[in-house]
Amino acid sequence: MEWGRAYDPYRHAEQLGAEVIVSAAVAGWGAYRGGLIRLNPILTQVEARCTTAHEIVHHERRDDVLGYCGVSWLDTRLERQVHAVAARRLITVADLADAALWSDNAGEIAEQLVVDARTLYVRLLDLSAGEYREIGKRTRGRARRPLAELRRFAARSLPGFQQA
Repeated sequence: MEWGRAYDPYRHAEQLGAEVIVSAAVAGWGAYRGGLIRLNPILTQVEARCTTAHEIVHHERRDDVLGYCGVSWLDTRLERQVHAVAARRLITVADLADAALWSDNAGEIAEQLVVDARTLYVRLLDLSAGEYREIGKRTRGRARRPLAELRRFAARSLPGFQQA
């Protein structure tokens, strides 16, 4: 499976036997239950791509059966973990380093990576120390905006998010 910009969550869902449909009955951006991924029709193409990747992780983990427990903080933690996995699939370290060389604007970086801003922020906040160093090596001070500054911006944009 190719990750990053080349990752096709729709093909991945098909390989896993999950069906993706658009449904106005979805309360949020997307929902998963019993092999069916439902997407809200108001989503942009990029939002639908990110949401599908997110719901695939729920499918793989069987969260419709095993995941949610009804305890708010545990369910929130599960969602953060799932979003972090999806963000890793959608944004590779190499792609993130390339995007950081191209622009210093988080919105433009997200656009280049074919993700929504939230997914970019989650990925930035979930970078391991090794990944952080790898991006530093790849950009070698040529990044248009320091990665640490982008991470601080992400932390302000996603208050309460912590590494899974």
